[in-house]
Amino acid sequence: TANRGMIDKYIGDSVMAFWNAPEPDPDHVFHACRAALQAAEASRHLAAKWRKRGRPGFRTRFGLHAGLALVGNVGARDRINYTLVGAVANQASRLEGLNKAYGTDILASGEVAARTVDRFVWRPIDRIVAAGTTEVMEIFEPLCETAYAAEQAPFMERWLAGREAYHGGRFEEAIARFKAAAGLRQGDGPCRVLIARCAE
Repeated sequence: TANRGMIDKYIGDSVMAFWNAPEPDPDHVFHACRAALQAAEASRHLAAKWRKRGRPGFRTRFGLHAGLALVGNVGARDRINYTLVGAVANQASRLEGLNKAYGTDILASGEVAARTVDRFVWRPIDRIVAAGTTEVMEIFEPLCETAYAAEQAPFMERWLAGREAYHGGRFEEAIARFKAAAGLRQGDGPCRVLIARCAE
């Protein structure tokens, strides 16, 4: 809400939110990304607090996608609600689920990353074909806003070098690069996934 988003509904243990409606927001993609980063940080703090009290912590995961959708009152006379309908919601949901595979908190589509490339530090994660689709999608992880880019520069340098070696088929070099990156971010999921993939 602080970032001009609208909570649409609760689906089990999930929350669906959208931006740019009911009031138009020309900066809606930026606001959605910033909301996800802030919510993920709040979730990590809460989980840490609970663990100190002997309670189990949990991971909150986010999927971000941008595209056309129908937004308005949907339903019948006896049951109607203001909501969003469109493939964009399905893609965002698939991205949210992919966080489990990569050990990340937030994954966004290339569409989102391209629109905010000068506002956030985006880590390219992988190229995938989401379940139920045939379209190749580039997926990215937002690390921080660009004001803090210098803090992420050493890690990003190692990560990008690892990806270059990986795509070039130089798997031993890629493993070394990803291990160097993982040394700067203990427990980093994408490094672990790509190291295992290179070894295979």
